[in-house]
Amino acid sequence: MPFDAQALRSRLNDKRIGGLLRYHETADSTNRLAAELAREGAPEGTVVLADRQTAGRGRLQRIWQSPPGCNLYLSLILRPAVDPSDLAQITLLTGVAVADAIAAVCPDGVGIKWPNDILIRGRKVCGILTEMRTFEGRRVLIVGIGLNVNIRRNDFDPDHRDTATSLREETGRDHSREDLVFSLCERFERWYETYLREGFSPIREGWLTRSRMAGKPVRILFGKEILEGTMAGIDRDGALLLGDERGEVRRILAGDATILKR
Repeated sequence: MPFDAQALRSRLNDKRIGGLLRYHETADSTNRLAAELAREGAPEGTVVLADRQTAGRGRLQRIWQSPPGCNLYLSLILRPAVDPSDLAQITLLTGVAVADAIAAVCPDGVGIKWPNDILIRGRKVCGILTEMRTFEGRRVLIVGIGLNVNIRRNDFDPDHRDTATSLREETGRDHSREDLVFSLCERFERWYETYLREGFSPIREGWLTRSRMAGKPVRILFGKEILEGTMAGIDRDGALLLGDERGEVRRILAGDATILKR
């Protein structure tokens, strides 16, 4: 079913996040459209939502499967007074907010994988793409969220059927996408206001509570470099802490992390 965008606007009307909602039946990329709106001066909290994407992107320019009628594809415009080095903190904040929204309808098995994936029982249900842009000397953050809601296993690309999942596959029932957008915006607003008041520390604690990686052996792939060690947490900047056999800890700022099965 298509979105009832007008009903959703009414529910979000007085919210900081989602108070301005731009809905498109088809978009190439909600992050790109959000960046255009930000360039034109759209206020913080503007949400761009699409029923379908033709050029959805994940991290590292990967394609994000974006069929119509079943999932969430949305982007937020943020204008926090943060340094470029704090970009990872916003990504982790988004992960905590999304995990909270997912856990409200699927209480078991929800976890966060550094830096930007939400998992249910080890399978990816959501990806996050945070981008920083500068317009007329002012920094803007675009936070893209792709959440698999009602897509069925057989509709995933064959390469992803064993590693991806959806809320429907995990709970055995369809879910209201409008309710999920509202819940996600509400929870994001709550965590974002906490971040602006108190800094990253409560976000870090919330992230570690949801993490399924802490203390486990992991492999980090960054370009052609491969690192392995034990996930020792995240630091005050959102970097992953990787411990090695000698007890030394290395800060990892970017890369793909995989939990190793030993």
